[in-house]
Parts: sequence; C-alpha cells; structure tokens
Amino acid sequence: MGGAGGGGLVIPDGGIVATPGVWSWIPVVGSQCASGSTAGIGVNLGPAGDDLFIFVMGGGACWNQGTCVPSLLQYGPICYYNPNLCVLDAAGGTKPTAANVLGDPFPRDGGGVFPGELAQISGSALLQRSEATNPFRNASFVFVPYCTGDLHSGDATRTFQTQYQAFGPILNASVHFAGATNMDLYLARIAATLPNLKRIWLTGISAGGYGATLNYDRVARKFGNAEVHLLADSAPMLNTPLHWTQWRDTWNMQMPQGCTTCDAGFPQIVDFLGTKYADRRLALLATEADQVITWFFFGGTGPSEFATPPYATYAAALNPLLAQYDAKANTRYFVVPGMEHVIIGGYGVVQADGGVTAARKSRDGGTDLKVWIDAWATGVDAGWKSTR
Repeated sequence: MGGAGGGGLVIPDGGIVATPGVWSWIPVVGSQCASGSTAGIGVNLGPAGDDLFIFVMGGGACWNQGTCVPSLLQYGPICYYNPNLCVLDAAGGTKPTAANVLGDPFPRDGGGVFPGELAQISGSALLQRSEATNPFRNASFVFVPYCTGDLHSGDATRTFQTQYQAFGPILNASVHFAGATNMDLYLARIAATLPNLKRIWLTGISAGGYGATLNYDRVARKFGNAEVHLLADSAPMLNTPLHWTQWRDTWNMQMPQGCTTCDAGFPQIVDFLGTKYADRRLALLATEADQVITWFFFGGTGPSEFATPPYATYAAALNPLLAQYDAKANTRYFVVPGMEHVIIGGYGVVQADGGVTAARKSRDGGTDLKVWIDAWATGVDAGWKSTR
C-alpha cells in the first residue's frame, strides 16, 4: 500500500498534488481541530480515478467542561465530575474523553499523531494494493483524522472554563466542534482532485463510524454521480436518552438534508438514510455487548459505571435497531458475541512475515467477515446477508 510520505501540496482553489501510492498529509485551509489548530487529511492516491475508499478515524467524544477540558473546576465523569480531586490520570478523569482535542495534534509537516494513527490502519488487508482479492486495491485512500470531539458532526464553538493550578487563573477555553464543516472542506479538495468518481466506500470505526454515518448524506450529495456505500464499525445508531439532547445541541449536530425527524435521535437518522438511499448499501459491524459504546451511551458517573456499564440497556437498544435494519433490503449487519470495540481487524491484518490473519467468523461459523465485506463492496448479494 506504500509508506508514509511528506506533506502534499494543497492548491488553494483546487485539488491535491501528491505522490501516488504513498501516504501524504494534506493540511486543509479553514479546517480546525477542537483547539483551533489546523486539521487536514491523509491521502494515498490510487491508479484508478473512479474509486475512492474513505476511512474516518474514531476516538471518543466530548460535550461539556469535564469531558472536553477537565481541570480543577470539573474533572471527568469517572470522577463524578468532581472539582478539585481526581486520581484517575486518564480519559474520563483528568484527561478528555475524546482524542486529539488539545494542542496541535496534526501539524502541517505531517508529524504529530498522524504517523501513529496511520500505523494503526496501514496493516489492514483492506488497504493492501498487492492483494488480488482486495476489491479496494485500486482505489484512492483518504484518511479523515479525528480531533473535534463531536463524532465528526458539529458546527459550533463553545467556551468552557478551566483552572489547572490551585491558585492559578481561571481561563476560558474555546472548543471548536467543527467535524461537519471540516468534512465539507475535505470533500471539496477530494472532488477537485478526483472529479470522475463512480464508486465511494465510506467507512469508519467507533466515533468515525458515527461520523461516516452522520456525513453519509453530505458525501452522497457532493458526489451525485457516484455510488456511495457505508460501512460503520462499532457505531450502532442507538437511542440514547441519557446524552442525545446535549450532544445534538452542544455540537449543533448537522443532520441529513431534508430529514424532518432526525432531530429526535440516532435511529431516525439511519432510518432516513436507508429510505432515501434505497439503492445504496449501508452496513453495520457490532458486538452484542460493546463495552465502550455501552459506557458512552448509557453509563452514568463514577468508576463502577465505567468498569461494568449497563450492558442490558445496550442490548435493549440494539435489538430494535437491528430490527430496523431487517426491515430494509439495503441495510444489513454483522453482529458477533462479545464486549470488544472495533472488529474490522477481522477482515485480515498483514503480519511481519507477509501473511494475513484469518478472517473472523460469524457466531455460527458460516459467514466469513472478509467475504461479507467484499460482498458489501461489490454488491454480490449472495454473500451479503445480516448475521448475528
């Protein structure tokens, strides 16, 4: 798939110039992380100008003072949002519950966290150009980083107070929830670079899976002549009364165009997309007791809620969502037992000796995840059936 290269050249009103077959970091003018620093995208241009594979990165979420900018004024939910005292030096305690929302995580030279995040995905069999059985091998690859804390969905700036020393000043911290506005800027660059796209695979993991889903309509409208197919890993669009209103309003979550019911919750969004884009394939990968999603969506405050989140509540929300998928021919799922979070590695991972790990199987052993994803990608219906 090629290694990591230096920063590509961004043409202000046009496309991207980068060496094909290697990864380049492209800072995008006007985009911003939660801290206000410039964001961008990673690109690996392929030999075919009509196929595009977009990977949207995950990394938690934040929505208030304790989750975005924890300090002496308010620590995170695992510390009961308690001011003054927190001994957990981790996300949900003294650190944000979203990745890359502080500092300058994606500097213009392609350093920062980009090489490390690229390393997390570069071994995936999904991104191997030399693998003859990989349906994505000739596509251009785009990596969308995550540094806005808003499931890639927001268009708002909020101000929270911070205090990092007991007798230090109380400061105002502006948090830019710019996920949706960033996506518009990224898509404009991609469209200028690849104007003849016919097929787009829009994928994401965790927060990136939600981001891929929440931006699906945006991508489909931007590339009106292309098929756009969605694969969301560990991002079930569950009903979450605990947080929905605060997430939606704090981030000013951008909804699919024309949806009159999407303000009500995540299930309404995926239902709208499945109906509006009935000729496109919308796929979900999930586990039956995802520990991370259970805590983010349904867990209360305190360490016990984090250690043993309410799995029964998750299951009670997952079942009607899967029934919703069953009701449409173009929305399908691959759900497996367990509490793990992110299962797309079950497609196959390249090993040091060049071999590829075996694909994950369904509960009954009859469905191979690689075969299932390949069928989603190509539209071979016989291999793409919901399984649980």
